[in-house]
Amino acid sequence: MKQANSVTKTMADDKILKLVQLSILTAVTILMSLTPLGYLPVGPLVISFLMVPVVVGAIITGPAGGAFLGLVFGLTSFSTCVTGTDAFGAMLFGLNPVGAFLVCVPTRVLAGLLPGLFAKLLSNKMRYRILYPSAALMGSLCNTFFFLGTLLLIFGKNTEVAAVLDFDGTSIILYILATVAALNGILEATACTVVGAGLSGIIDRFSRKK
Repeated sequence: MKQANSVTKTMADDKILKLVQLSILTAVTILMSLTPLGYLPVGPLVISFLMVPVVVGAIITGPAGGAFLGLVFGLTSFSTCVTGTDAFGAMLFGLNPVGAFLVCVPTRVLAGLLPGLFAKLLSNKMRYRILYPSAALMGSLCNTFFFLGTLLLIFGKNTEVAAVLDFDGTSIILYILATVAALNGILEATACTVVGAGLSGIIDRFSRKK
């Protein structure tokens, strides 16, 4: 009986700990979204490092936590389109509000969900020093892939988008791949892999000691 109570208490404590961690990471995500560290304009596009807290949450709290943080990231991204903080996003919103929402929100939910599933499924089969960087890198690549894929699917043939990017309609795909995938993707992937994996390891070791 005592052993059962002990197991129940441990599970309750673990759940509370994850809720606290998720709350802190949510606050960090929102705070980052209000600074250049969250959204850094580069030309007509924006580099974002908000995937860092998302992948940390996905690794530490699980796929549901990662999906929730991805939702928070996506909503803050969509808000920049609505308010006009992101000029390119505002243009997308003006052309197709639903399309802009699909580009910003579901893509980030998936980018938080998938690395969480990856970390959960392989937590007992892979060393943490390999698991954490792999999951963090996966989250960043998923974000870039889903964001670009949805953007190209919905707006890839739009001449107004091409005009803003100073490319003709046939070159917009090459432009986006050359700039976003090469510059944004590399910077975001590096930040996620190094910082995200490092923070995940520190938080996990601290949690285990507690």
